[in-house]
This record gives sequence, C-alpha cells and structure tokens, in this order.
Amino acid sequence: MQFKRVSPTNCVIPIASIFMKRIFVLLFTVTLTSCWDRDNDYEFEYEIIVTDIPVNLEGINSSYDDYNSDLPYPAGGLGIYFSSNRQSGGTHFDIIHKNFGLSYHVKDDVLDVHYTSNEYGSYENKLLPLINSDGDELGPFSFFGPEEYTYFFYADNQDGNFDIKYAHSLKSDFGTWNAKEVINGPENLELINSERDDLYPAINDDQTQLLFCSNRDHDYFNIYNILLPAEAALHGFLGSGGPGEITVDPVLSSDDNDKCPSIKDDLLVFASDREGGYGGFDLYYSHQEDGAWTTPLNFGPVINSEHDEYRPITFPFHDFKHVMIFSSNKPEGKGGFDLYIVKVDKAIKPPVSE
Repeated sequence: MQFKRVSPTNCVIPIASIFMKRIFVLLFTVTLTSCWDRDNDYEFEYEIIVTDIPVNLEGINSSYDDYNSDLPYPAGGLGIYFSSNRQSGGTHFDIIHKNFGLSYHVKDDVLDVHYTSNEYGSYENKLLPLINSDGDELGPFSFFGPEEYTYFFYADNQDGNFDIKYAHSLKSDFGTWNAKEVINGPENLELINSERDDLYPAINDDQTQLLFCSNRDHDYFNIYNILLPAEAALHGFLGSGGPGEITVDPVLSSDDNDKCPSIKDDLLVFASDREGGYGGFDLYYSHQEDGAWTTPLNFGPVINSEHDEYRPITFPFHDFKHVMIFSSNKPEGKGGFDLYIVKVDKAIKPPVSE
C-alpha cells in the first residue's frame, strides 16, 4: 500500500463513463470536477501506483493462481474478470470478477489503481454461475458486438479438451427500466473448435478477424485466425458452424508455444516460450501494418523474467496509449500466478516504417 500527501491544487482527471448499468453504451468524458478546493488540504491515499515497472495487483491477487484477465471497459471502472483456482482451493479454475478502478492525478503525474466493493452486479450474478463448472474456465474475453448483442467468450475443458464457448445477451437486456436480464448460452463456438485444445479468442478493433491459439496441428500451440463477415452478419456467423477458413498466422507463430493473443488498436500482445526469451513464457508484441502483423518483439527484461509471464492485455488510459495487465509466477508475488499492471509505452518500439 502506498500513500501520498496531495496538495489542495492537485486535480484528479478520471476518464468517466455515462453508463446505464450494463447497457454497454459508454460515452467517455474528461472532467475536472474532482479538483479540491484551494482553501482546504486533504490526505489522498494512492493504493497502487502504476509505473514503467510491473506492480502487483495485490488487492485482487490471492495465494492461489490468478491469471487470464479481461478488463471490458477500463475507463468505466466496471471491474475485471480473470481465472482463478482460489474458489476450489486449487482444484480447478473458475472465472471470477472483482471491482477495479483507475484514476490519473495530474499534479503528481500518478496513475492509480483503486479497489471498491466486491459485490456483483446483476450481469455478473447471472453470468458467472452460468459459465463456471467443475472443470477449468480460462481466457475470458468480453466483446461489445457490432449488432444488438454483446458477447462473453471463454474456454473450458468439460469435454476433456479445451473448447471456446460464448454467452450472449441483448445490449438492452441489462440496465433499462424494462430489462429482461437474460443471458443466452453458453454455446460451443463450433466454427472454430477442433478435437484438440482451442483457447483465448480475441477480435481486432475493426472486427475483421478473430484470433485464437490451438495445438490442433502440433504438440505445441500456434496462433490462428479466421476472417469475420460484415458487421450485420456476425451473430449468425458465430452460430453457424461455418463457412470460414482457419489459417495459422506464420508471422506470429513459431515452432514453440505461442498463446494468448490480445489486440487493442494496432497492437497485438501474446505469450510465447520461443527461443531467445528470458525463461519460461515471455511477453511479445507486434504491430499491424497494411493488414499484416510485424515480426514480434520481446518486451524485454523489465517486464519478462526467468519465470513465466502470461496472458497479457493492453488498453489506453488518459494520455497513456498502452497500459498492460499480465500474470506471472515470479516468487515475489502472493503465491502461484499473480496479476500485474505496468505502463508499456516506453517499452514498445514503433514500427520500422514510422
């Protein structure tokens, strides 16, 4: 826990949301209304200060394994999903939710993480019992669809191998005065699933392709993609079982394990135990240029360690283009895999053409 004495001229600039609970329509604004009166002095407590060096999200982590995070709307402060085996005492992984917020403090140039009540909203109360089982649920991914639907993807191994599944609901079904609060599914993503392990779906921002990882062709994992149809046909496409051509991405994939792709804007991040890393799984990034991914680069020794770094996600906040949450089993954590947060703008080299 870190504490900071804040002067009365210090202002907090949150990226706020105008949000009717779970309608999923967010209008982001910058507001200065959190400035304190100059005639008063206040104590402000920073809970977790985010820097260029990874910091443990200790208010979320446990002595068990906590990884595979999904931050649907970081600017809205609506919480974080992740996989953990804490509820089963280490036996199997469930997807759980914790409330989570970020704020930027101008005068001190501090990006702060704060935790709030861990009470579930109506959406989480319906979703989590629907998808969690006595198997392993991994890789949550929330997707605000182009049509009237919103989706929640994940993978589980109830049938022996990991299959990608999804639940969906109408955007108007949560938060309106006449909300039905209906979540449909979960359904197998037959369009993608194979007889081997298929996990960690991710959809790019222009919604033209879905990436995931699988060991369908080898004893190791590669990153695959499938092209998505025009926006108006997405819901039917996901439920159709085809047609759709699945191809391995030759730039992102190697002869080792390449897993957990995640995309934000023109940046893709993933985990790999390929040669040339610092030990175990390392985190890599790739830019999208002219519709193709550039040769992946290692994030380097400040972020990667001799242990495993796993399932990264990135998102923008305030003036920071890329903030990253990932997991690691390095020994200074609370136990097993822990979630960490870090600013990575300085760690990312621009594409060669820039």
